[in-house]
Amino acid sequence: MELAKYIRETPQGVTLAIRVQPRSSRDEFITAPNAEHLKVRITAPPVDSAANNALPKFISKTLGVSPSAVSLIGGEKSRNKTLLITGTDAQAVAEKLRAQK
Repeated sequence: MELAKYIRETPQGVTLAIRVQPRSSRDEFITAPNAEHLKVRITAPPVDSAANNALPKFISKTLGVSPSAVSLIGGEKSRNKTLLITGTDAQAVAEKLRAQK
């Protein structure tokens, strides 16, 4: 099965390219199959890193991995972010994200 463009397998783990929309009414995924980024709506505001802290928690809960396995590795001041997920593989991440839609 082919992976979405926003999921990449690396030696350190799996990276997700994410486009965040803060201050949403609820936490949810919105994406097209051929999108460059996984679009995620987060209820937290983009103030004092609240959205940056809420995003890994939401992703870890969705993927069923521990919160310490998800870390923000790029895009701290941008809407486009890169997350690193350790302890899993790209295929498992893709399946769990597909189940959320």
